[in-house]
Amino acid sequence: MVLKRVEITNEFGYDELCRRLREVGLKGFPEVKIYKPADIKLKKFSPAQVRHGIFTPQPTVYRDHLDRVGVMSRLFNEQGIDIFNLKGGVDYTATDENGEETMWTLIPPVVEQLPFHFSNSRLDYEELIGDDLRKFIREGDHSINHELLDLQFEEYNRFQSRPYFDWLDLICDGSHRIHFGIEGNINQTLLVIAGPKFGYPYYAASKPYSVVHVEPFRDVEKIDKTHVLTSPAHKNLYRLFPSGGIHSGDVRPEKLGS
Repeated sequence: MVLKRVEITNEFGYDELCRRLREVGLKGFPEVKIYKPADIKLKKFSPAQVRHGIFTPQPTVYRDHLDRVGVMSRLFNEQGIDIFNLKGGVDYTATDENGEETMWTLIPPVVEQLPFHFSNSRLDYEELIGDDLRKFIREGDHSINHELLDLQFEEYNRFQSRPYFDWLDLICDGSHRIHFGIEGNINQTLLVIAGPKFGYPYYAASKPYSVVHVEPFRDVEKIDKTHVLTSPAHKNLYRLFPSGGIHSGDVRPEKLGS
C-alpha cells in the first residue's frame, strides 16, 4: 500500500486514549484486559534516551516501513498533526494509490514498563508466568522457548545488583515510528504503561535497542524475534492495540476482541 491521502474522522484526547487501552486484550486471552490496572502516562524521549533506556522485541526495522512513516508524517503535518507528539489519538481513513479506503486509528508508540527477574545476566521468564498462563501451557502441551536461555547481553548486567524484580522498558507498538524519530533526531512523545496485569509477559523477548539494524522488507517473515512461547502458541500473548496506519505489526480497531 502506497498511502496517498488521509482523512481525519475523529481526534480524541488522553482520557479516551486511556479508556481504549484499558480494554486491550491478548490474542490468545481476549478476556484478559492487560492494561486495566496499569498506570498510563505520556512521556517525552530524546533519541539518546530511547537508545540507552528502552529495549525492543524486534531487532530489525525495515527501510520500506520507515519510508512509509515519512509519508504518513507529511500527510498528517498537512492537517496540523504531529505523529511523533500525539497527546491522544486519531481515527482516520487512509486512501492508497488504487483509491482503496481503509479505516485506522493512530496512537502514540507504546512502551510497557515491566517487572523482570534477572539471573546470571539473563532474563528469567519462568518467574513472570502466572497461574492461568501456566495452565494454558500445560493443557495445550506448549512450552516456554528454550532459546530464551541463550539470550545474554551486556546491557542486562546493569540489573544484576538490583532487587529481585526490576523494571524494564520495552517497545510494544510503533517501533518503526520510534526508529524514524531516532534517524531524524526527533524528540518523541511515547505512552509509558507501568504495571500491566502480571503473569502475561510480552510475547517476544526484550533485547537492547542497540542491536537494531535496518534492511529492506521481505515478503517472508524474518525470524528476528525470540518468542516467549514455542509455536504454535507463540503469538497468544500479542497485545491487540487499538492502532494502525503503518500496515506492519498493528491491529485494526475492528479486530479488537477477535
